[in-house]
Amino acid sequence: MSIPSIGQRKNTMLNTPIIDMHLHSGYAGPDILEAVTKLRSNIDQPSYRDSTFKYLKEFNIVKAVVDGPNALDYQSRDPGRFIPAWGDSSTPVDSLRKWFQEGTYKIMAEFGPQYSGLAPNDEKLEPYFSLAEELDIPVGIHMGPGPPGAAYIGMKNYRMSLSNPLLLEEVLVKHPKLRIYIMHAGYPFIDELIGLLWAHPQVYVEVAVINWVLPQIEFHNYLRRIVEAGYGERIMYGSDEMIWPQSIKISVGNIRAADFLSVKQKEDIFYNNAARFLRLTDEEIQKHKNQ
Repeated sequence: MSIPSIGQRKNTMLNTPIIDMHLHSGYAGPDILEAVTKLRSNIDQPSYRDSTFKYLKEFNIVKAVVDGPNALDYQSRDPGRFIPAWGDSSTPVDSLRKWFQEGTYKIMAEFGPQYSGLAPNDEKLEPYFSLAEELDIPVGIHMGPGPPGAAYIGMKNYRMSLSNPLLLEEVLVKHPKLRIYIMHAGYPFIDELIGLLWAHPQVYVEVAVINWVLPQIEFHNYLRRIVEAGYGERIMYGSDEMIWPQSIKISVGNIRAADFLSVKQKEDIFYNNAARFLRLTDEEIQKHKNQ
């Protein structure tokens, strides 16, 4: 059997199906991150939505966990592609129970108590984790960067220290059947993240936002540490495109450009790991890989 050339392997990667574990559906105005990213947002919700759909199709993103005020609209427009999620940590638990049991929402994400100044092991959050474990609802929890200077631009309770992945330990021990993934891979707490992944094999991570906001070399260094520690099969792709759908192109490109990853490792990050975490059927996986 001949070995594919570099060019052939790159072409194969271009056709790889992708699962986005962190997509938003709500349009907001210009953000402080525009000064960092040099990107510009669309001017209205329909343009934002249409641009998002365009990038999802262009990069063969076959599934996307989508939250925000228009998540159900996205799902109604393309039911096979979107998995609606709800993650507001101030929503009454009884409301969440009803929505999850009825199938209105499928995932608790982006669950963001960090913006309320709450550590994941705060007792106020116990009912949410209990519900997710009881109903077998996956949880995507924000642990990582907010906007630069978040505490000074209206997010007065945000604390970077609450990104420490080890703050999840007591939650995991108390809820061993909880399906949970750490959004933003707990950046920048790489040593703590690796310790958590070692001690708790059920935990997955996704690399949204850090895969396009950070300088590529910084993102690659962080990703490399996770992979070289032996956890390449627990990393998932996410975009967290916020108000810039064009960032999807950057985030996908920065993973493709990681020359320390094999084609198989990239395919795992883009699709295989999330398919396993979400428990997609063999039929659905085969369909995606034949597209």
